[in-house]
Amino acid sequence: MSKNDKVNNRLSLNQIKSESKPLEYDGTKGLKDLISKEISDKSFIVAYLDNEVLIGTYENGNLDFYQNKAIDPKFIQRLRVFNKDKELLLWRTNNGFKGRYRKDGDGDEIDVVDAEQVLFGTDKENLGNFTKLFEKRGTEIILPFTELDVKDKIEGKRVFIQTRNYIDYNKAHQATYVDCRFMGFTNT
Repeated sequence: MSKNDKVNNRLSLNQIKSESKPLEYDGTKGLKDLISKEISDKSFIVAYLDNEVLIGTYENGNLDFYQNKAIDPKFIQRLRVFNKDKELLLWRTNNGFKGRYRKDGDGDEIDVVDAEQVLFGTDKENLGNFTKLFEKRGTEIILPFTELDVKDKIEGKRVFIQTRNYIDYNKAHQATYVDCRFMGFTNT
């Protein structure tokens, strides 16, 4: 695969500019303040909690999840707020949270692999401003979209999450992924 080639496996190798900085959060208050300090654009949010995964939107300091669910920071295992250009990532540690903020378009040149990874869900149910994707075997995911077009595996119309994987090289010139971020969703 050469740079800038898109192949049928939904991967493409590119070279971009990107910068990243570490973040710390004590987990007691101000989660929305931390997010709004780094991200002001409309974005998606994926919250991996102790008992569920919530997927919603973030805009103007507001988190919007299905059934107006809220996030209690003490239950966060991992949290991603992202759009096509940037991502804030937090993960729980023994001493609060650690994280990083990554922004593409500025910073140093780096090689990346952009990927589209299929989500479970060959059937759908509209839920107002959200859509539930599900499989007959019981797996389901609720996304902050309407009018998604999904078909069974044979017809191939699915929903994908777009990721960007950052590559660096060790002293032996071996390539390895050093970071990964979510970029958005596509329905192709």
